[in-house]
Amino acid sequence: MKIRAVDIMPQTFILTWENGKSSELPFIWLRDNDPDELHPDTRERTFDLTGVELNIRPLSHRLEDNSLIVDWPGRSAPSRYNNNWLVQTVPGMPRPDPAEVGPDTWNSAELVNIPYFEAEQCCSSNATFYSALAQIKRQGIAIFRGLDDASDAGEIFAEQIGFKRQTNFGVIFEVINKPSPNNLAYTSLALPLHTDLSNQESIPGYQFLHCWKNNVSGGESKFADGYRVCKDLLRERPDYFKLLSETEIPWRFHDEDVDIRFRRPVIDLDNHGGFRGLAFNAHLADIPDLPSEQLYAFYEAYRDLMQRIRDPDYLVRYPMGPGEMVMFDNRRILHGREAFDPCVGERHFRGFYIEHNEVNSRMRVLARLSYSEKK
Repeated sequence: MKIRAVDIMPQTFILTWENGKSSELPFIWLRDNDPDELHPDTRERTFDLTGVELNIRPLSHRLEDNSLIVDWPGRSAPSRYNNNWLVQTVPGMPRPDPAEVGPDTWNSAELVNIPYFEAEQCCSSNATFYSALAQIKRQGIAIFRGLDDASDAGEIFAEQIGFKRQTNFGVIFEVINKPSPNNLAYTSLALPLHTDLSNQESIPGYQFLHCWKNNVSGGESKFADGYRVCKDLLRERPDYFKLLSETEIPWRFHDEDVDIRFRRPVIDLDNHGGFRGLAFNAHLADIPDLPSEQLYAFYEAYRDLMQRIRDPDYLVRYPMGPGEMVMFDNRRILHGREAFDPCVGERHFRGFYIEHNEVNSRMRVLARLSYSEKK
């Protein structure tokens, strides 16, 4: 879009665009964000804000080659702000972000089948891989199929997304029935729907579960959209929603080697009151230490949420087979499994976590690569 006119005010430029709209650009903002004062390789800001006055004014300005050229006091060369940069970085408008994909909440009637993608196609096509991650951002879950018949196939595939997080269970955790387990996941018992590691200071973002071997009777995977559960709770019982989003309770995991604790509400909201995540794990909830006069109200709301989570109307089941890997948002999607018989056959899943920021970063790069391929 072309710049039609520039007007100067006491502290700002007013740009008028060819479509008749205008943009207000404060002088100090322009000086601080000079595109020419970024390191040529790292693209990090090299300009020092303390080196100029807040009431800085340009010495002169002009339009040239559809760019705003400004001469600043104390700067030897003029600053050039081209129209494309100005359109994309207008104050008050966030930078366009290909990783910002709005969620579509669901229940069991609306998500008939969990979305799936072929791992090989994701590896060979930036656009396909971006579409897969965008789908996961929308619905919180997807399955990658066609992984190699190898124990590390899932983690090798996920290296194309980002770095894995290490927890007290390691970088990779083996989900198998084993003696002397320190977590219920390492048994053959049924696991009710839950959030992983609600006791951590930062709950892991995305969880990956690679099915390497599975020929047992039982053990079907279960999922539910915690975001939908919370939306319904807000609509039907706003008092319960308010209590569970404002009341911090203790969460704890401990074994012989660690004792990890954190306090947080069951429902996590952002600064604007929007849903950011759900921490629900009845096995890691520590003894509620609220004053006695608050306990009944808390239990009333907490039990109501628990019953909603177990409602079959939210539940989606999936019998994962070898060569499949599910990826889901651990702060949104609740997961669990049915009990299985450990004496007949073998069930071996391998799990790990990758944070939201890593996935967002990969989406932005994939979007850029896909755009370059189309040009």
